[in-house]
Amino acid sequence: MIRLAHPWFLALVPLVLVVAWLRHRRRSRPTVMFSSLDGLRGLPRTLHQRVRGFLPWLEVAGLLCLVVAMSRPQSGRADGTVTTRGIAIQLVIDRSDSMNAEDLDPDPNDHRRVTRLDVVKAVVEDFVDESGDLPGRPNDVVGLVSFAGYPKVHCPLTLDHQMLTGVLHDVEVPRITRREDKDLLMTAMGDALVMSVKHLDGIEAETKIVVLLSDGASNVGAATPAAGANDAADQGVKVYTVGIGTVGKGLDEDALKAVAARTGGQYFNARSAADLQSIYKQIDQLSRSDFEVFSDTDWDDRFPWYLVAGLLLLVVHRVLSDTRYRSLP
Repeated sequence: MIRLAHPWFLALVPLVLVVAWLRHRRRSRPTVMFSSLDGLRGLPRTLHQRVRGFLPWLEVAGLLCLVVAMSRPQSGRADGTVTTRGIAIQLVIDRSDSMNAEDLDPDPNDHRRVTRLDVVKAVVEDFVDESGDLPGRPNDVVGLVSFAGYPKVHCPLTLDHQMLTGVLHDVEVPRITRREDKDLLMTAMGDALVMSVKHLDGIEAETKIVVLLSDGASNVGAATPAAGANDAADQGVKVYTVGIGTVGKGLDEDALKAVAARTGGQYFNARSAADLQSIYKQIDQLSRSDFEVFSDTDWDDRFPWYLVAGLLLLVVHRVLSDTRYRSLP
């Protein structure tokens, strides 16, 4: 299967052809004029003449190859279902204002202070995409939901973990996080739980879990964290809650423990990146099963071939035009 990632660049094709035609028409006439060349018309064309007549088309072909390269051709296999042996994991990340707190150590040997959200994203990326001591999740379907005043799906459940880690970098604390009266804007943990469970409902995996990373300070939403936990328990989804930060600095452990206990999951506290890695290693021990999942097409870029071909044709055209087949006034 072939597609163009940026097909609008093909609009340049007519422009290239028109410019080439105009240049051909405006070629300068010979300075030395003969009274008549009719007597030479019957002579066979030499190889030199044939190549010289082909040179303008060499340039046009090179430019067209560059246009095709700009449109980014890609090849891939057709969409369909694949069977995988793993678990279904919905990652839920708090992106409220409190996640801007700088109370986590990113590395045991590095005591720089970074935000809670930055540490969470770094460890989640290691968890999903094999890195360091974490084995990665090559056979697990993983989705990504974040929440502040409302939940947002960044990535549906997928085996394409490269896509997931790509959108993970887009998870940020909203710029407007406080009202005019300085009160924090809302944090809807319950709504995020309900949305996550809903997305897991169509997956036939034996083990379906939600990994909720938050400071636990939920203060708004159509559903409370308790209601979200009840919904997960009814659907057989275990919720593993991870308290981010230091107790006494906005971390509500009681809320997170209650959600985990109601669903048969477990609560963890993470004060550093090392703690988060330890938590994910425990999650890695969960049982796996075979199930079918829809797989998007894996696309491979083919534009380098057209780019190289286009540049090569233009270089050959320029070299021949300036040397062996140079036009004299």
